[in-house]
Amino acid sequence: MLHFEKGWGGVDIGPLKKTYEGIPLFGLTTDSQRYFDFHHANSDVFENVNKRELELGAAAMASLVYLLDKNL
Repeated sequence: MLHFEKGWGGVDIGPLKKTYEGIPLFGLTTDSQRYFDFHHANSDVFENVNKRELELGAAAMASLVYLLDKNL
């Protein structure tokens, strides 16, 4: 599902707004169903990242960048 929300930031994107003022910033919002199983837990390490979900997220962001480039 594709969802754009103007003005939204969050902890990952928010600090970049001041540095890159006027440049569109994008963030990936993932399914948070299992987010708090790991977030700030002892198991919150890179080795526990689901490889398939990481690949899907990377593909989604790469597709967005490609489509933006082709349409600008």
